Amino acid sequence: MSVRHWQRFLILSHRYLGIALCLLLCLWFASGFVIIYTGGMPQLSEAERLARLPVLNLGAVELSPQAARAAVRRTEFPTLTTRLGRPAYVFTRNPVQVLFADNGELLTSDMISSRQIAADFLGAPPDALDRVGLIERVDQWTLELSSELPLQKYRSGDGQGSEIYVSPSRGRVVLYTTSRDRLLAWLGAIPHWLYFLPLRADRALWSTTVVTLASVGVVFVALGLVLMFTQLRWRHWPKLARAIPYRGLMKWHYMLGVGFGWCVLTWVFSGLLSMEPYSWNRASGIGIDVATYYRSRAGMSAFESVATVADLAVIEGSLKEVKFHAFAGKGFYELSIGGDGSAGAISREFREVASMEPLGLFTDAQILAQLEPAVAANMGATEILTEYDSYYYGRNSRLQMAPPLPVLRVDFDDVAGSRYYLSLQTGELEFVSHRANRTERWLYRGLHSLDFNFLYPYRPAWDVVVWLLLAGGLLLSLLGAYLGLARVGRWLKPR
Repeated sequence: MSVRHWQRFLILSHRYLGIALCLLLCLWFASGFVIIYTGGMPQLSEAERLARLPVLNLGAVELSPQAARAAVRRTEFPTLTTRLGRPAYVFTRNPVQVLFADNGELLTSDMISSRQIAADFLGAPPDALDRVGLIERVDQWTLELSSELPLQKYRSGDGQGSEIYVSPSRGRVVLYTTSRDRLLAWLGAIPHWLYFLPLRADRALWSTTVVTLASVGVVFVALGLVLMFTQLRWRHWPKLARAIPYRGLMKWHYMLGVGFGWCVLTWVFSGLLSMEPYSWNRASGIGIDVATYYRSRAGMSAFESVATVADLAVIEGSLKEVKFHAFAGKGFYELSIGGDGSAGAISREFREVASMEPLGLFTDAQILAQLEPAVAANMGATEILTEYDSYYYGRNSRLQMAPPLPVLRVDFDDVAGSRYYLSLQTGELEFVSHRANRTERWLYRGLHSLDFNFLYPYRPAWDVVVWLLLAGGLLLSLLGAYLGLARVGRWLKPR
């Protein structure tokens, strides 16, 4: 095939792919303005869940954590929280079990008034709620909660359009949305992620659709960038006005492609990577023997007495929830304490069981002593981090609490280049990094969110840059869609 034929092939491929894909790119860019601030689909954040819990009634607790564990024959630590207005131990691993701490009774579905749970969550009388019905198949707002089904759904006339989903098996609210949340999702996450219910309800179909569209999009934008060079009249360079072989709107489309085409390509490509296509970022060789690492959790001797719960009465503030931990032979509490009832006022404290004093940090030697027999690979460099690095970090989010600091970072010489981040506060393994997800961090999060250390922390500079690039990409796509549809219109026009 001659050079001229190849050039013609590129032009036609870009033109006809562009008629549909430019409309999709318009959708992605327009929704991008919203999603950079909303963060995704409506969720019940951990902080908001804790804030809406009543103060824990420690005086009613008659069962120790160890007794609760023995009663249901579970090995993991429970969480002491409130269910149906009563203190209860919750075992969160499947199957989820709730054991009331006042009498040792197991929570069953016939004990639950979903309406009352929803009303307590909102602080409203039960008759102020309208029951929507039992949700047995995912709807638009429970797409990521399929494992929680069935759910009871209620709607409130509180002026905010509140909708509440209650899990009868867990005895608590699992999702809360308002009209504002849902509107922002329709403007942001739903079009950006193609989270339309008929498509997203079939996860395999949705994944294949997004990967296919994004893959074709990468080819389409790449063709445009190739044409940017092949169509230029190089003999007139650098006189740009004469070098560009187009006039009118096509000239503007060309110039916008020069200015923003590279950004469009990196955004579509990094969006494709967010779907983890072709399992490219899967790593082998990472492994930790959890039972060995947490061997001090084999027993709960520190929590055998109910007095270990009663001792918590000395805590100042509104105690909402208690988690029980043991590490390196030391038992301690993780306390969630609420001040004024708002999500932002939730704080966490760690206290030693024996003394009720604030828990000090574990040493790197203590953590390494626990870790070494649990991992087959040889340890490499270790470092205590008091600030986030490029792979273990927290971004401002209303849905997630920031990962803890300080942590011990440990490198291993396994085939995946594993790197563990372990909390010096609790000994918990907080994050595992390997070569593949470190590469993904830059190719996906770096390119898609412009999440680079020289830009992302500096607001509003980051916002200005992202808005300019989104606007350029949107204009480029709108113009491409218009030109393509105009050409189709000319074809269909009667002669």
